[in-house]
Amino acid sequence: MKKGEFMVPVCTLCGKKAWPPSPACPKCFGRTVLKKVEKTGTLVEFSNSYVRGHEGVFGIIEMDGFRLVGSLDDDGKLRKGMKVKMDSCGVNVEGAPFYHFTPATTK
Repeated sequence: MKKGEFMVPVCTLCGKKAWPPSPACPKCFGRTVLKKVEKTGTLVEFSNSYVRGHEGVFGIIEMDGFRLVGSLDDDGKLRKGMKVKMDSCGVNVEGAPFYHFTPATTK
């Protein structure tokens, strides 16, 4: 994540994604390894934040087998159930992970 790459621990035995990240699988306790995963998901819920220093739109995104909370670009067209794509991730100056999403374009 520090390099802006989004990877998720995946169990080497059963294939389950371990989220939040863990060295052991929550299902079978097998060892996990980091793998790149699809960066698209579905917007489950979203809301505006008015907390000073953290203003913006934040949402819950259903990824493939786990959920993330991330910031969103609000173009006035956000709606529950829409597809979104992670366009950046990393670790902020406070050491906390961040994820940013934009509406996925359909062609």
